[in-house]
Amino acid sequence: MPRHPDRQIERLAQPAAARLLSGSGTAVVATGSVEQHGGHLPLGTDAFAALSIAERVADRLDTLVVSLGPVGVAHYHLPWPGTLSLQPATLAAVLVDICAGLSGAGAHRIVVVNWHEGNSATLRLAADEAQRRHGVQVVIAESHVITHTLYPEEMEFTHAGSMETAAVLAYEAGLVHLDQATPPSERAAGEAAHGLFRRPDVYPVLRDFHEIAATGWYGRPERAEAGRAEEIAEAVADHVVRRAREIWAALGDAAAPPAGPVEEGDGVGPATVGAGL
Repeated sequence: MPRHPDRQIERLAQPAAARLLSGSGTAVVATGSVEQHGGHLPLGTDAFAALSIAERVADRLDTLVVSLGPVGVAHYHLPWPGTLSLQPATLAAVLVDICAGLSGAGAHRIVVVNWHEGNSATLRLAADEAQRRHGVQVVIAESHVITHTLYPEEMEFTHAGSMETAAVLAYEAGLVHLDQATPPSERAAGEAAHGLFRRPDVYPVLRDFHEIAATGWYGRPERAEAGRAEEIAEAVADHVVRRAREIWAALGDAAAPPAGPVEEGDGVGPATVGAGL
């Protein structure tokens, strides 16, 4: 099954979008990043990866997908020109405001499909504010984590390696240019350094991706293959939908009317950011 760009809200007429949102009571939100991925992958790799999975999830849930925009929280990639980054409070405000419109249209269940570690902490805080302010129920799917977890041998948790190359292949294969790859950093050293920032208990906070890979990327992009990439994207979408439905069944209709106005300054401010994919 291919992508479903027809599920993007901006491509729909208003009556069709309204029917999908009210009929399903659900909306899918995609968020990624614009950051360097060597010479073989586009700056929008994370944004494209998230959108590819989110479209498939929206199709399975018979609803639509809303992109927060391509840019995320990626300041640690800024030493490479072309990378863009938002302040955490900016990204959070966009998610909260979008949830207001979705809730008003009858979508009280929000599935956020993220493909960027730098967004994760901000999204959790923003989801909490959206739930309190707008009465929605937010489920966050870390699609990059899911991909690696489902296929740990094939989909390496590197930066611009096989997993992210496969993600772009599943979005638009013509955006991958392995013949233009810049020199990679040493893979074992990159994995060891990245592992420090990904520790779940005691960990440092990433300031500059040079701390992980001096050349900006590491991994084995040549291991990705278009046909297999499509199969993996489908499996990841299936996993997201299955898990979301499990949560909804366990929690019931947790969406509730907003508790009241949130005072200015009580919402999401600067958040700790992740380890950078």
